[in-house]
Amino acid sequence: MKSCKGFTLIELITVIIIVAVLSVYVVVRWPAAGVLTLPAQASLLLSHLKHTQYLASIWGVSLRLTITTNGYSVSCVNSPGPAPCDVSPVIDPVTNQVFYVVLQEGLMFATPSVTDFDSLGRPVVGGNIISATPARTFTLVAGATSRNIILNPITGFVAMGF
Repeated sequence: MKSCKGFTLIELITVIIIVAVLSVYVVVRWPAAGVLTLPAQASLLLSHLKHTQYLASIWGVSLRLTITTNGYSVSCVNSPGPAPCDVSPVIDPVTNQVFYVVLQEGLMFATPSVTDFDSLGRPVVGGNIISATPARTFTLVAGATSRNIILNPITGFVAMGF
């Protein structure tokens, strides 16, 4: 009598069940797409805030950062006007594209807001420098995870919080 070598049906079913359980665990624990891009999008917002302040001071005009739930744009406070305020949002001289950013899928801002920067790049409200504390906070949210970008009053210093 010959002996057959191989796997039994019970062994195969056991392996399939183990692989299925592990797959379900990985799928449930896998972060949402927005959570993976949250740090990069927060860094991009931080860079764009600094860039907006720089553009305001270089151009000598007041700029407005408008945040919606799914993105943000930069425009002139007093537009339309002469270049660079002849279009809204303004054209970013670095990219030569409209200064409008749409957040990656799964990300959103906790609160829509408007922030103005004077011609020196300082944050202002109604033409007056923001001097009250606390600092202005922009919160990016992806599921249960969030990142804060903090704009300090008076100085306009921008930092990332957690």
